[in-house]
Amino acid sequence: MSAGEKKVAALLAIVLVVMVGAYIVTGRSNAGQMTLPGGMQGPGGRTMGSGGGGFPDVEAMGPEDAKVKIVGFVPIVNPCHASTVAALKEVYEAHPDDIHLTLIDFQGPDSTEWKQTLGVTCATVQINGKYTFNLEGRTVTFQKQEGMTYKPTDLKAVVEAELAKG
Repeated sequence: MSAGEKKVAALLAIVLVVMVGAYIVTGRSNAGQMTLPGGMQGPGGRTMGSGGGGFPDVEAMGPEDAKVKIVGFVPIVNPCHASTVAALKEVYEAHPDDIHLTLIDFQGPDSTEWKQTLGVTCATVQINGKYTFNLEGRTVTFQKQEGMTYKPTDLKAVVEAELAKG
């Protein structure tokens, strides 16, 4: 191997180490979990608080200290996700004192920043800090479009199970 080839190989090794390190640091190695900094901070470190905190693409409802916290990062007006949004609102309306629901529009003005803040790359529903669950012997992942890795009825079943926990 020539000196030039050794330099290229060393440079490629360094790039690979940096990329793997960035993957780990950003939380992408935590399969089934989505990162949401304390105090529901959004893009630019702004604290969201209840009601969306001035973010035009956020709708928050329910007590912040609720037993079940749901964050739906979905294209809210996209018909492909309409039944997911409806199911999320239904479970909230059935238990408004026990659920804090935050809907963030995947196609909203801050969507790129939300993707970075949440550590996701596609539509995701997080329930109590996770988006992957074992439901009746099968793995359910609340990511991408409904019908691919979950059904809206799965959302209801998981939320009911989370509410039933002691």
